[in-house]
Amino acid sequence: MSVLAKNIRLIRKELRCTQSVMADILKVGFRTYVRYEAGERDAPVSVLVKLSRLGNISLEQLLTQEVGSHDISPVPVISKVEATPETKLVNFRKGEIAFRKPARQELMTIDSSEKRLLTLFRKMDVDLQKVCVESIQETVKGGSSAPPLRSLRIGVVNKRPGRPASS
Repeated sequence: MSVLAKNIRLIRKELRCTQSVMADILKVGFRTYVRYEAGERDAPVSVLVKLSRLGNISLEQLLTQEVGSHDISPVPVISKVEATPETKLVNFRKGEIAFRKPARQELMTIDSSEKRLLTLFRKMDVDLQKVCVESIQETVKGGSSAPPLRSLRIGVVNKRPGRPASS
């Protein structure tokens, strides 16, 4: 089974949908969807875009990296209807897709550290997200006396009488 087929199946399972429901969501026939998931048929770009949005992952991740359940973070329902972006270039052999004026930046390539940061951020509750953003803004502005986020260490310090604390 290809990476794409595994990712399609994982997105469906994380969304707790049946193959029939996913086919309806993607506006494709049931058998067609089953073939996408089995890796027997290539999905058109419009379907790939919808799948990446459903899983809240980038197209690059969907096409080239085997994602785990921790990577899938379903997006909340948004009432705004967006048109599928117009494709400029598609090269499945290289795993490249370029768009003309994409409406959403999360369709763009992200590296592993950005992926990890976004996954963790999306799993936070709204209040914690606000605190995190404010902390980052203060750090970037230089107005905070706190050390930069990358230098923070979280761990257990064992302290015994008469001995210095270990780090």
